[in-house]
Amino acid sequence: MRFSIAVLGSSRTLPDSPDYELAVAVGREIARRGGRVVCGGSGGVMEAACRGASEAGGTSLGVLLGDGEPNRFVSETVRVEDLGDRLQRLTDESSAAIFLPRGLGTMLEVAWMAESISKRRIDPRPLVFAGTFWRRVVALAVSEAAGLGAEELARSVHFISTAEQAVARAYPR
Repeated sequence: MRFSIAVLGSSRTLPDSPDYELAVAVGREIARRGGRVVCGGSGGVMEAACRGASEAGGTSLGVLLGDGEPNRFVSETVRVEDLGDRLQRLTDESSAAIFLPRGLGTMLEVAWMAESISKRRIDPRPLVFAGTFWRRVVALAVSEAAGLGAEELARSVHFISTAEQAVARAYPR
């Protein structure tokens, strides 16, 4: 089975912004290592990650809510009916997640994956955060987790600053 990494971030990230360029580099690095990008399939960070994967000869899966249109770089789409299904599919289709800055939906994805690890609904996996934007949210999530899953969640969290570091942390060893 191909290794897939979820790349999650704001749909409002603009081309030529540092976050967009980082997402392109992350997508490119995932493809270079033979992996597949998994994302929400729309614009911003999602478009950038799919673009990077496409430019490097890789593939991407866009998990689209309802009848939304995928960005032009998505190579495969799956449609889901509601937000819960979308969150579950993003989780099920990936073995790690890289979170880029911003987005209310991204905050929900952080909480979903953190809670899923903490409650042992999914196997622990790398949750990689670019930069410092998510530090407070992640610290809160880890502090609210309880039991043995809390330790697994804390070990899953990594903060990085480059695309290469992000993918290296997310990729299986």
